[in-house]
Amino acid sequence: MGTQFARTFARLRQRTRSTVAKVLLIISMFVGICIALVALVYIQGNIFDGVRTYVRGEGLWAKAQKDAVLYLNHYSHTQNDVDFQRYRAATSVMEGDHRARQALLTTPIDEQAAKQGFIQGLNDERDTDSMIWFFRHFQSNHYMQQAIQLWGLADQRFAFVVQLAENMRIEINQLGARPEVLAQYRQQLIDANEELLSLEIEFSAVLSEGARWVKQMTWLISLGALLLFISIGIFASRQIIRNIARSERLLQISESRFTSLKNSDTIGIISWQLDGTIHDANDHFLQMLNFDRADLTSGLINWRSITPPEYETRDAIAIAELEQFGRCQQYEKQLISKNGVLVPVMLAASFLNGSKHEGVAYFMDLTASKQAEDKLRLAATVFNASTDGIMITDPLLSIISINQAFTHVTGFTQQDLHGDANDFLNDGHNNDDARQAMRNLLQQGEQWQGELLKTVKSGDLLPLSVRINTVRNEHDRLTHFVIVITDIAERKAEEEYLRHIAHHDALTNLPNRVLFHTKLEQAIVHAQRTQSIFAVLFLDLDNFKPVNDSFGHDVGDKLLQEVAMRLRSSTRQMDTTTRLGGDEFVILLERLANTHNIAQLVPKITQAICAPYTINGHQIHIGVSVGLALYPENGTDAKSLINHADQAMYSMKKINKIQRQNSVLV
Repeated sequence: MGTQFARTFARLRQRTRSTVAKVLLIISMFVGICIALVALVYIQGNIFDGVRTYVRGEGLWAKAQKDAVLYLNHYSHTQNDVDFQRYRAATSVMEGDHRARQALLTTPIDEQAAKQGFIQGLNDERDTDSMIWFFRHFQSNHYMQQAIQLWGLADQRFAFVVQLAENMRIEINQLGARPEVLAQYRQQLIDANEELLSLEIEFSAVLSEGARWVKQMTWLISLGALLLFISIGIFASRQIIRNIARSERLLQISESRFTSLKNSDTIGIISWQLDGTIHDANDHFLQMLNFDRADLTSGLINWRSITPPEYETRDAIAIAELEQFGRCQQYEKQLISKNGVLVPVMLAASFLNGSKHEGVAYFMDLTASKQAEDKLRLAATVFNASTDGIMITDPLLSIISINQAFTHVTGFTQQDLHGDANDFLNDGHNNDDARQAMRNLLQQGEQWQGELLKTVKSGDLLPLSVRINTVRNEHDRLTHFVIVITDIAERKAEEEYLRHIAHHDALTNLPNRVLFHTKLEQAIVHAQRTQSIFAVLFLDLDNFKPVNDSFGHDVGDKLLQEVAMRLRSSTRQMDTTTRLGGDEFVILLERLANTHNIAQLVPKITQAICAPYTINGHQIHIGVSVGLALYPENGTDAKSLINHADQAMYSMKKINKIQRQNSVLV
């Protein structure tokens, strides 16, 4: 049979040798077209990428320009040097773009300076090559020349803003900040800003018009290339069809129906009879079952004997189809290999023309696919058994599947989410910047991990840890996103509890010394910025030690808790009441309009603390000594204020002690 195939192939080769040149020509034409299309796609990609980068750069320039004008306007009102520094920081973008334009207009182009300028203008470093390439190849284009001219006008106009800023700074720092002069500068700034806005709008319009022109030209070029490709394809197809037809006529005279597939290494082929005899088989079939050709020659291989008994019924159905139609539908079964291992196969069979007992059969080894199915089943089991919520989406974030744990955590089913993961991922971020950062990473096919505060189906706010992983195929192309969510409510509650106990007194639940110092430093910063005042009250309980000595520490602790409650009820919600330790307390009174409030509050606190206590059946009387420190009158830093209040408290304690002694003598 092998010799027969060789003779047939030799005849075919002689008949078709004249077509080799045509085939090579067709292949060469197709290769040329493919190269041309690749080059066209590359050029189109660079063009659109260049337009995109310039549009983005214009947006960054416009934002920085608006920020600069805004900060400069603030500076003219507040005369705060911080606003002027912010204005200067904003101008860095325009300076960078100006440097880039100057470098691009040099001959030859100074690419390094242009890159540095674009990067200073906050453009992505990866976009700088596209911007330079686009400028180099399209600077003579009408739209590009208009854009360059507008760019230069905007730089000139912004230079006027820079000069105006310097004049304004001189006026404020050296000439007394005359209101009428500053008002004139502000009006000039508004006029310049309006001119810059009109230039920005015109620049965007020119880029848009240029983009439309590029789109039209590339469409025409693509259409021409497509028509050329179709023409060549029709010509090539005609040639191929003619050769196939000639080959089919030659194959029809061949004595063998399957010799051309005999040496196939992808499917097993046998010539068989209904009694189970296998006349011939290709090497792939023998290798699939670990037989060799000697086993075939000796008649050891019989398709009925290598079929397990449970498949006899299915084989009978296939034979009935063969007798009725001359062929059977493909189906799965198992075959017994030489070493006794069951090999899963997919097979189809047909009778030879005119025969009712002899035919050919084709076998495909399903071992690899069955193993893959087992892995898929295992993955599905893990997917459904996971305690973490899992959502699988396509690259556009359309939901493919979610597991039961996801629904258990959030309450949402795939139908509730309408098959789209975008809304789920967009909500719950700390701010818009965090959400945009996540979206940028996903659009770039990158992974993301973070925390979201989500409103679940029940309406509750639930903190979730979210991990978004990417799945790529063998060509490194993004195929799926795997979104894994974990309920971290318990962990967050524990963290909150730990933060609370780290900053609060265990006995009274008042803020402790650490939190008080933090609040005091914040109050100092706020008072410095707003030119306001605040006060620190230092309190020490009088006659507290006798309570512990007479009634025990348990009563003393309850007394301290009661004092803490009275202090909280006697102060404002914005005030901070702290237990420093022992029987010492301190109160931070923030945002005071004047000292009149303090004069009313201290007697109120003293009266509340000195009122009798009833604890465990004991009637207890204590007093309190209060020391006061005012910001900035008694100090401008935390240490000075606390020391002054402490010393004032000790002075008051001495006065109270003398008063008590005098009252006893009386």
